[in-house]
Amino acid sequence: MLEAVAGLVDKSVLGREQGPDGVRFRLLDTLRQYGLDRLRQWDGEEAAARRRQREWMQRRAAGFESAWFGPGQREIVARLRADQDNLRAALDFSLAAPGEALAGLRLAGTLWFYWHACGAPREGRYWLDRALDASPGPTRERARALWIGGLLAGSAEDLTLGLGRAEEARDLARSLGDEAEAAHAEYVIGVLRLFNNDVHGALEHYRATVARGRVPGQHLSLVGLDRVELACALGFLGEADQAIAVCAGTRRMCEEHGEEWVLSYVLRMLALAHTVKEDWEQAELHARDALRLKLAVSDVIGIGLTLDLLAQIAARRGAFERAAVLLGGADRVWSDVDRFRWGSQALGATRHDSEARAREAMEPTVFEKAYECGAALGLEGVVGYAVEAETGQQPLREPESAAAGKTAAGVRLTRRESEVAQLVAEGLANQQIADRLVIARRTAEGHVERILSKLGFSNRSQIASWVTAQR
Repeated sequence: MLEAVAGLVDKSVLGREQGPDGVRFRLLDTLRQYGLDRLRQWDGEEAAARRRQREWMQRRAAGFESAWFGPGQREIVARLRADQDNLRAALDFSLAAPGEALAGLRLAGTLWFYWHACGAPREGRYWLDRALDASPGPTRERARALWIGGLLAGSAEDLTLGLGRAEEARDLARSLGDEAEAAHAEYVIGVLRLFNNDVHGALEHYRATVARGRVPGQHLSLVGLDRVELACALGFLGEADQAIAVCAGTRRMCEEHGEEWVLSYVLRMLALAHTVKEDWEQAELHARDALRLKLAVSDVIGIGLTLDLLAQIAARRGAFERAAVLLGGADRVWSDVDRFRWGSQALGATRHDSEARAREAMEPTVFEKAYECGAALGLEGVVGYAVEAETGQQPLREPESAAAGKTAAGVRLTRRESEVAQLVAEGLANQQIADRLVIARRTAEGHVERILSKLGFSNRSQIASWVTAQR
């Protein structure tokens, strides 16, 4: 087998690539299509091959889920991103082939942590909605998919729908005798209450779930997040010392397991608690540490929440230009989730207070320039600015992406290029763009390359910023 593979690489039939978990091999698209056409000449062979590939992806996903609360999260994310095409192929087959829908629902549900924690909530909602429609039976897989669908709410309207889904998931799980899935659904119910402005109800809810303790089979990440949301509710209600005490125990649990993602939320809750105490220095230190961990897995929601908090801290400390840059960056991040912060009064008040203070202290043109620079930084750029810059009045430096945007002035894209640019701004990968527009992946890649060339850009984040600026 090794000699055969080596021979195919020598003939350029297979491409050899270094992946996050070792060497990978890629078959040329034309040869892949040729092989698929040959496979289809034998009845049932294509379905059997796709089923084997789906089961391989399921085993891989289940292993990643089991290891998620631990020290290997960054490697897990890298491997899943390298497997995106495999994952999408497995899900698409499962949700299109007769009799495979339940397996598709299982795979989509196994990856709840990826959809939620790693910057893929829109794609998660897409697959879960399709899978729930295709598999309506009362199964454990459906109970799990329902609460995940609630967790991935993308707007204020989604919160109501999501709460209904999470409650349905809890009831279904209990009827099936699955207390772990019921506990997971309870976590989501509390989150949706918290961000739907029922802070007192969320507080009592999480006090009960934390007092209950872990049930058999409950994922440790969600055990930790129960405590995080308890601290969040306490912080929103001004009970800073209680919130800090809850965080201390949760932080120890994370550190004992080498866990970073839940720890990033613990640090954000500590930052929130210290803002309540008006201890701005400690609040900023915790928030910046949280951002570093969140960027490692591209936790878009967590990054948006933490940037909002850092903007508030900067405004309260009199660093108004910094606050404006952070507000621009935060709003750009939130535009990929819900720019209205799900209609949450607590989240909205934080953002509006920061903007009001900065606008009052700054000339309108200076505020707008700082805000636009923040919006043009992109995800990594704004996090870098937030964690590396020292607090205080800093000279404003226009980011490279903003400067590049100026080179795009007057450039006209074709109708198709404009469609592709819009999809890039929505966060779609080349294969997703190809699927949406019903074109070949290679064609989608060509459009993206031409857009980058026309606009004088070097990466997709700059396209996204440019599209946002055109609206």
